[in-house]
Amino acid sequence: MRHEIKVADADPGEEVEVVQINVEVGAAVKEGEALMEIASDKANMDLLSPVDGVVAELNVAEFEVVKADHVFGVVSDD
Repeated sequence: MRHEIKVADADPGEEVEVVQINVEVGAAVKEGEALMEIASDKANMDLLSPVDGVVAELNVAEFEVVKADHVFGVVSDD
């Protein structure tokens, strides 16, 4: 199953910057592992893996600014 990486409770109009990406496509990850760090006007936060699996997609680059409701990537647990 594919699990989208998104900001929990995101305000759709808010923009965030991708500060750092900690993983590559194909990397094995554990549930709760920090996949990337993002920054908003309010705070910096880590986006965490929702499951044990493999990073299937990364849809952002470091220093890219995107809407908070953007799909940042996908983790597959298949």
